[in-house]
Amino acid sequence: MLDVENVLSELSLPFDVRGNEALALCPMHRERTGREDNSPSWWINLETGAHMCFSCHYKGSIMQLICDVEGFHLDTWGVKEYDYDAAKAWLSRIQDVNPDKLAMVLANIPSRVEQHVAPVPMSEARLAIFVEPPQEELDARKISVASARHYGIVWDARKSDWILPVREPNTGKLLGWQEKGTINRTFRNYPTGIKISSTLFGVNQLTDGIVIMVESPLDCARMRTAGVNNVVAICGSKISEDQFKLVRSADRIIAAFDNPKLDPAGKSASDSLRKLAFKYGVNLLFFNYGETGKKDPGDLTDSEIGWGLSHAQSALFGEKAYV
Repeated sequence: MLDVENVLSELSLPFDVRGNEALALCPMHRERTGREDNSPSWWINLETGAHMCFSCHYKGSIMQLICDVEGFHLDTWGVKEYDYDAAKAWLSRIQDVNPDKLAMVLANIPSRVEQHVAPVPMSEARLAIFVEPPQEELDARKISVASARHYGIVWDARKSDWILPVREPNTGKLLGWQEKGTINRTFRNYPTGIKISSTLFGVNQLTDGIVIMVESPLDCARMRTAGVNNVVAICGSKISEDQFKLVRSADRIIAAFDNPKLDPAGKSASDSLRKLAFKYGVNLLFFNYGETGKKDPGDLTDSEIGWGLSHAQSALFGEKAYV
């Protein structure tokens, strides 16, 4: 009935498919134990949505998972309850669901939330365990030390992961970060349930003028190294209306998402951005990859980035904007 793989992707939970089940790091491990889950031990059935962590014993249904990760809870007389109405509304936005079948799924699901250890509060001190990215990793990405520092990008030496801080757009308060792996090419958002769709990477460094919008935070640093300022990232391949509202006052926006000719997600993000630009009357252009045959800004040379921006094409031309 439910596309469980799609739900996991929308919840930003990286996973590996094993037959009719998926294996991942437990999404509620830190909240329950106060420690990170460093060894995947959480399994979810891709047909039923039933799940269980064999380490901390977090378990339940797909609807409970949505409530826990998205924070859909109610406080009724001091007892925390699952807000299934909010979960159903969230689910309806990402896929079509038969309401009668969904009612059957909800009929036997407990309403109370299992009590667990409160999460450790987020603060700048949480970043102190990380170090500056190694020079060889910066060189491989064509990113300068100054650009990495500008965006506060750091490195988890233990995991060999990029750490990309995510901040509240108005106050700059640390909300968490994205971890991008270099060994297994994985990524995850920390803490689980962080509302990345409400902010933009690099939004706190913005000034007036033209805004360049990319998918990956590392592309922000790559662009700055090439001499391009005012770059923000949507931290994924989907842009929310809340994210767009943060930059709608820009003189113009140039979208430099992954090459739509080569990447369906890049085309989808570009199409979504065009609709939002039309809705709010924003001057939108699309980065021109020309004949480079390259997938994203991180693959381009400085001169190719400069050419792509100077030859950016208007969203008014629809599909022609991608040529």
